[in-house]
Amino acid sequence: MFTVGLTGGIGSGKSTVADLFAELGVPVIDTDLIAHQLTKPGGEALQAIREKFPDAAMRADGALDRAALRRIVFSDAAARRQLEAILHPRIRREVERRLNQLHAPYAIVVIPLLVQRQDRPQGAGRGCKADKSATTTHRPEGGHPEGHKRLAAYPLRVETGGYRDLLSRVLVVDCTEAQQIERTMARSLLSREEVVAILAAQVSREQRLAVADDVLTNMATPEALRTEVSMLHQRYLNCAAGHLP
Repeated sequence: MFTVGLTGGIGSGKSTVADLFAELGVPVIDTDLIAHQLTKPGGEALQAIREKFPDAAMRADGALDRAALRRIVFSDAAARRQLEAILHPRIRREVERRLNQLHAPYAIVVIPLLVQRQDRPQGAGRGCKADKSATTTHRPEGGHPEGHKRLAAYPLRVETGGYRDLLSRVLVVDCTEAQQIERTMARSLLSREEVVAILAAQVSREQRLAVADDVLTNMATPEALRTEVSMLHQRYLNCAAGHLP
């Protein structure tokens, strides 16, 4: 199946772009949702997290204290790796299961932290060359709905080695760091300092763009973004159908 990995930094607009693809009927696999399901009461990963982070990440009622866990993993790289070791294999299995159930020309898999240390996903860029006539940036190298058709978008690093083989192409949603901070603060209860700490834990904008096959620039109007998504949708349909080399 032709699969597009959609990525970008926090506050770049990944969810907005995923929703626009979903409106066009494209299945979107959202690993943030998968991770949430795995860590809710009764979720498959909750007991393992409780054992690794016994008190700091759990509320009195036994539910996961997501805000506390976020503070822990963004301030402690070793703790972040422990959490990733718990979640990534489980999320990978669920992503594969959902992909195997799809009957669509292509699927979007949103991966907020796909890029790490300029590592390029193996298999990216296969089966579709750049279209220089489009306003969206293209680089020459390289469903079944649940609710509103968003199945998943996964926050997993390439360095885990778990997703390279699933992706045909990498799409990066790009904006300035100032816009990332402003948007994240507007939609959440995070302080500027917390948002800056999250940005510091992610790769730079330049590193992310370096591995992109396609770039969506989310710095203008919602209408402009919708137009870019529509253009990419037609391109991916052609790629999936084998109309483009």
